[in-house]
Amino acid sequence: MALRKSSTPAPDSSTEATPLLRSNSQEAPPVSYTEGPSPTSDHDDPTQIADTPRPTRLSSIALILLCISVVSIFLVGFFAPAAAARYAKEAVVLDITSLSVDSFTDNGVKVRVQATVQMDASRVKNHAVRSLGRTGTWIANKISTDATKVDVYLPDYDGGLLGTASAPPMTISVRNGQSTKLDFVSDVKLGSRDTIRSLANDYLVGGLGKIRVLGVADLGLKSGLLHLGTQKISEEIAFEGSIYKLTYGQPELPSLPEFQVNRMDVGEITLPEQKALSVNVSAVIQNPYPVEFDVPPLSFVILLSGCKADDLVNVATAETSHLSVEPKTDIGVDVHGIVRNIPEELVTACPGSHISPIDMFLGTYLHGKDTTVYIQGSQSPGSNAPSWLLEFLQSITLPIPFPGHTFDNVVKSFSLSHVKFQLPSPDAPAGTPEASLRLSADVLVTVRLPQEMSFPLDVSHLKATADVTYEGQKFGTLHFPKWVPASSTRSNDSKYLYVQAEVRDSLLDIEDYDIFDTIVQKLLSGDGKPIFLGIDGSTDVEIGTSLGQFVVKNIPASGNIKIDGLPITQMPLPKVNEVIITDTTTQSITLGIDLDLENPTPWKAIVPYMSVHITHDGFILGNASIVNGHVVTGMNTFSIQATWDPQAHGGHKAEEAGRRLAGEYISGYNTTITIRLHANSFPSMPLLSKLLSNYNVTIPTPRLPVPGKDGPSDCPPNFIESATMHLISSSADFLLNNPLRKDKVTIEAINGTAKYKGSELGKIVSSKPFAIKPAVEGRTTTPRLPVRWKLRGVGYEAMKRALGGTLAVHAEALCLVRVGKLQMEVFYNSTNPIGANIHWR
Repeated sequence: MALRKSSTPAPDSSTEATPLLRSNSQEAPPVSYTEGPSPTSDHDDPTQIADTPRPTRLSSIALILLCISVVSIFLVGFFAPAAAARYAKEAVVLDITSLSVDSFTDNGVKVRVQATVQMDASRVKNHAVRSLGRTGTWIANKISTDATKVDVYLPDYDGGLLGTASAPPMTISVRNGQSTKLDFVSDVKLGSRDTIRSLANDYLVGGLGKIRVLGVADLGLKSGLLHLGTQKISEEIAFEGSIYKLTYGQPELPSLPEFQVNRMDVGEITLPEQKALSVNVSAVIQNPYPVEFDVPPLSFVILLSGCKADDLVNVATAETSHLSVEPKTDIGVDVHGIVRNIPEELVTACPGSHISPIDMFLGTYLHGKDTTVYIQGSQSPGSNAPSWLLEFLQSITLPIPFPGHTFDNVVKSFSLSHVKFQLPSPDAPAGTPEASLRLSADVLVTVRLPQEMSFPLDVSHLKATADVTYEGQKFGTLHFPKWVPASSTRSNDSKYLYVQAEVRDSLLDIEDYDIFDTIVQKLLSGDGKPIFLGIDGSTDVEIGTSLGQFVVKNIPASGNIKIDGLPITQMPLPKVNEVIITDTTTQSITLGIDLDLENPTPWKAIVPYMSVHITHDGFILGNASIVNGHVVTGMNTFSIQATWDPQAHGGHKAEEAGRRLAGEYISGYNTTITIRLHANSFPSMPLLSKLLSNYNVTIPTPRLPVPGKDGPSDCPPNFIESATMHLISSSADFLLNNPLRKDKVTIEAINGTAKYKGSELGKIVSSKPFAIKPAVEGRTTTPRLPVRWKLRGVGYEAMKRALGGTLAVHAEALCLVRVGKLQMEVFYNSTNPIGANIHWR
């Protein structure tokens, strides 16, 4: 036997457009049938039958059993029972054109059956069986049945009764090529509730791969005036597969109808004494079947999985709209749900985890991945559905695939401002998190709010991990590993949520120093142009709603960090406020230097420790280091420790370069020094130190403060303020400025020459030491130093003319200078004339 879909309309006014579920019970129409030839082909393929509600399936099973049994019992009188049964199964073709719910009853439903029964002997493969069958059915022509009830059992469920279906008296044409159209109402009564519930649960969870049904009935038959009596019939059918398709003895199970959520709106509503979330969902359920019925509004509870998959927690109530199902037409369903509160089981972190079930559900949904919700029927006082249907819906839990929503680019922008870097402590072990760069900044995230969510929400915390890129190439990773307090405000049009947070001391791991080298070159190019670093990562946010706090993890986020370039050509020079000698040796001197440095950029930095080399003419003269330096925008004051020790770094040549620099500096020349980072500038970050060792900056040598004036000065130092020349006593004394405010300088020996317009005036040669007092004690007048005048020449004549007045004198001298334990020869060659007072004695 086979089933196929018929294109022949029903013989009466009922069509597939006729409502199948009526609000008022109507008297069932009596069975009607018509006859007519219906040619068939040996190549006809069986097709699908409608996947109808389970009570209608009972009617189809009962009709199948009756048709097969009618032909089999009748043909037993003509040939062997086995051959009769084979002819009946292969020759009978049953086309069910419509199975519809006519009305609900207290015990089940009334199902309207419209079908066509025909005999097609060509389907019988055995020639002898086919010939005998055609002969027997030609003789009989028609067979009539009494009113019959068919009990359907489930052998795989302890033989439980699935239900009972009734069929009215029928007359069927059994000749080959003849067809009979049937149209009747079957009263279907449900059987064991426990059996039906077990079957439904297995089916809904996908555990029903194959099932057997057994039909049993007492069938009364007659053919014309020949009464065949009442026969006890029993027939078993096996169902398997995914689609309800009855073919030659192997019907298949139907699959669950697919549905698609078209719209979901979530808003806040106010209930008595509480606020709640209102969820409105519009969905479309596929209906490829020729069924038609009405479904009254039904109430359900919505459940979510707890920490364990089978631990379901009631989270909301929902009610469906009135449904009108039309044949082969997709069904539009409107569901209104209310979430009054979130149970504790859903917001409590699962054992061994830091996230709760509601966190997992929201995270899965917001990442566009499908998840599952569960629905279960609930009491609905206003529903007119029969009690058995309500009880049945409450007894099963239906898993519903819940499609995720990919909120692409939900984070519109992610930016950092007021960036401050912190270098690691010098004693941090290299390669550890403590040895990483740290970043502090103000974070601004612009979130594009999904249209589906119109309820108030607030972001209270966030954390993130992001790749940091330059021109699309990753060079590091930025970590905000701990929750950061945040605040949020909506835009005026409610399309965006602005989230602000202050990130402090987050890790910035540099992983590709070649790319980082390119960045440093750009920053130090001197043009001051900004560069932009990309951020590409994910953000975890803690969201507050009227129902509580939720965590949504791994929201994709991308943005940028704007880094202003260093305008080196426009950078103000450092200004020295104080120089104090803290230690000396015979070849070195250690200085404590206080200086001011203006930072015109928005950069901020914390430098726990940094060391640099001080060089001149390619020679290292000493080191300078800073401890716990804080760089802010605007003016900064630093305390620096510097050590002058050329010989230790470069030997005799470096020592010569140092003496040359010192002489030119105190002589008033425009000198420069070069600050160079080295391989140990940042002890805890050797790779960064190695990278930055390629970079140096040359600056004018910072000017020491001029004694007698408040604050620093940009003017060259005036070491010799003035001089007095005594002609008769052949001596001279000088008024000197000590560049060191609190330390004295001793001149151990001097060998100098005084000139006027290039003409020598005299020589000073003295090995008698004298001290220059600290600048805080004022200027120092030297003892009278012996002078050997050159009595002839232009210079001497000029001095005589200037007696009692002043003369512009140029001085140069090789001095042996001692500061503490350090002695050093310095050549002084004044760049500006010295005002010399000319006295006789």
